[in-house]
Amino acid sequence: MTQQVRRALGRFPVLAGVILLVGVSGALSSSAATDPATPPPAPLQGTTSAHQRLANTCVFPDPAGERPVTMDVQATLPKVVPTGKPVQVKDFSLTFTIGEGSLGTVAEVTGGATVELTAANGDKKTPIPVSVTIPTTKVPTTGELKLVATGTVPDILLKVPSELRLSTGAPSLALTAAETPLKPITCTQTPDQNTLLGSVALLPLGKPKPQSGKPGEQKKPGTDARAADEVHADALYPIALQPFELQGTSSITKLGAFARLKPAFMVNAVWHVDLENTEGPGKITGSVIMPPSKMSFLGFGFVPITATMELLPEDYATGNHIIDVDGVSIPEPEGSSTVLTPLKVYGKLSGVTINGVALDVGDHCLTAEPIKINLRGEKYGMFTGGVVRTDPKWTDPAYRDFTLPPFSGCGAKEDLDSLLTGMASGPGNQACVGVNQVGLPWEPERKCPNVEPPAGR
Repeated sequence: MTQQVRRALGRFPVLAGVILLVGVSGALSSSAATDPATPPPAPLQGTTSAHQRLANTCVFPDPAGERPVTMDVQATLPKVVPTGKPVQVKDFSLTFTIGEGSLGTVAEVTGGATVELTAANGDKKTPIPVSVTIPTTKVPTTGELKLVATGTVPDILLKVPSELRLSTGAPSLALTAAETPLKPITCTQTPDQNTLLGSVALLPLGKPKPQSGKPGEQKKPGTDARAADEVHADALYPIALQPFELQGTSSITKLGAFARLKPAFMVNAVWHVDLENTEGPGKITGSVIMPPSKMSFLGFGFVPITATMELLPEDYATGNHIIDVDGVSIPEPEGSSTVLTPLKVYGKLSGVTINGVALDVGDHCLTAEPIKINLRGEKYGMFTGGVVRTDPKWTDPAYRDFTLPPFSGCGAKEDLDSLLTGMASGPGNQACVGVNQVGLPWEPERKCPNVEPPAGR
């Protein structure tokens, strides 16, 4: 989790940076076992509440035949388990929503169901059959029937530090009506669904170190800004993460411009965890290459301007285009994390047009110094993703906005530095990056506001 998390989060800021420049140029939830619509309870310390809804096609006794059945899966997963210790899945339940008439004239049913979970560790997969019990339930004369099944998931034991990923398969039901067993109901899963129930980090944990400060003591402004400098990668355990897709937005106050970042990807993400103190901060790093982004906006509120912006690392003059970022992950009580990702990049402008007329800015039009962007994200899922951003409401002023430096070296035939600087440079700018594990649906908690363009665009 460490190295990959570092890269993943590192890329987040990079993307955020791209978003900023673009502007310049232009968790799992749970619900009550009795009803999936019930608001999820607060997760326990060190656990994650998991909830997924899967579509199935099930074969009912004649004359009903094939009917769609929705299965809501709920469970409580530990966020971290020492290697060699069993992974225990708690509060496991299945809620089946069955259409009217699927069971004919039956008045009430009881019975059970089975479903196969899959425990994946790298490229190794192990099936885990789970049996659940359905209590006696009356079948409504009209409307849908909901059957709630509960049971115990067998303990899962792995002896190698890794990420355990649990997925859910298709169910089968065995029901009895008026003491007469019905024909078994077999189901198949609708294809192209995300079947991942959740992930568990398996780590060789040690004893936690004593914490400084008094219980309940609040951090002073500036604590977050210094956190990245206070965490060292020595003796941290690296955990590799899956690739991430990123979407982002940025606004440049002086231009009155809002820009949406093209979707990008983060790879080789690593999360570095302190094995001696898993409740303390860890390190996150990343390396990203950001392709040039085209953007358009209204300069001074009425002049149409287009441009291409590219983000470059501090040592771009050597030919390097890879941006490396170091960040921090701070565990939260409910199992997610707060992530802090600082970024320093140069912004390079090219292909500028004003009111349709090309403005030759030359080949060396860059910000005079690196753009410094500090991104912060709460309730971030280290395996699934989240949102990192600047926000005027953050307590720490370092994360409230970013400043776009002046431009230098702009103009092939005339000095355009003052023109571009006067148009765009200055403080009060915002950036946001949504991070989502590739293969997972883009849930709202991992999307930046207004990341989707308006209809018709």
